[in-house]
Amino acid sequence: MKHNRLRTLRSTVVAVGATAVLLAVSACGGDGGGNGAGGGGGETTDTLSISATGVDSLPFMAMLQAGVDKGWFEEAGLNVSMYSGGGGGNTLRVVTSGDADMAIAGNSSVLLAAQQPDSNLTIVAPWFQVNDFHWIAPPGRSLDGATLGFSSAGSSTELLVKGLEEELGVSSQAVGGMGDNWTAAKAGEITAGWAMQPFVAEKQAEEDAEILVSARGVVGDVPADLVAVNTDYLEANPENVRTFFEVAQRIMDWIIEDPKAAAQDIGPLIGVDPEIVAQGFEGTPELEKAYSLDVDPEALNNLSDLMQKAGQISEPVDWGTVLDQQYLPEGVRAKF
Repeated sequence: MKHNRLRTLRSTVVAVGATAVLLAVSACGGDGGGNGAGGGGGETTDTLSISATGVDSLPFMAMLQAGVDKGWFEEAGLNVSMYSGGGGGNTLRVVTSGDADMAIAGNSSVLLAAQQPDSNLTIVAPWFQVNDFHWIAPPGRSLDGATLGFSSAGSSTELLVKGLEEELGVSSQAVGGMGDNWTAAKAGEITAGWAMQPFVAEKQAEEDAEILVSARGVVGDVPADLVAVNTDYLEANPENVRTFFEVAQRIMDWIIEDPKAAAQDIGPLIGVDPEIVAQGFEGTPELEKAYSLDVDPEALNNLSDLMQKAGQISEPVDWGTVLDQQYLPEGVRAKF
């Protein structure tokens, strides 16, 4: 059962296509003083509301709710609220308007949104910096003439599958979330569907799923998500953002040091047996890198290259300008 503390964002979170999302970001960019779930735009506050994609399905998002439940943010003087944004563009929209303060969402969605005029978004960090995206299928499938499912236009999964298309000669199809992709793969509508841990471990254990291709081995590492903050909130509450990252690192260290214990807390938040969650941690490539704030320039530059090849951007990203690292602990910052 999903954790009953996870709240759905109000009517500001609507299902829209990626193009519409970017237009909405541009249109509402100047309105940073919203009085909704966020900390009040440019007002000083001890609250931080976070809109994140996959809070109820991905351990590297649900871990933040675990940190809230343990009182670790409160100990640091920060009142954190988590919201499941449901997808990259939807997650971002409420932050540009000031209804939430921080977004953790799909890499390409955040970058494209932040590039819009008056977006009112500041990118401050990458998040989960290994490529843990896989395409899973029932036994016996082949990459020859394969069709790989992805979530939606403008998503991280579309970006990666375009890279796989170029390298492997496969085709792709928009399907939706991990569950929808797995259903489509079993029905033969696609060859394989995208998945991350612990969904991969769960389907391997319960339905004999096989990994047809792991994106990391083909296109390399990219951060799964980027962290963006409402600029008005950031200017008024810089210490809140620094405190968030300090506690986030504490949570990540907890996972690395005792993944089985962490799985016991995170499993109920995402509705997955803790043993499966622990197996998912075991299957995560380079767990210490994945659950770390250390900025990886190579992974970010790889993201830029993939977006350029996919036609999403026309020139390489100048990460030294785009990424405002001053809110991260000094020891994890990178030079570009």
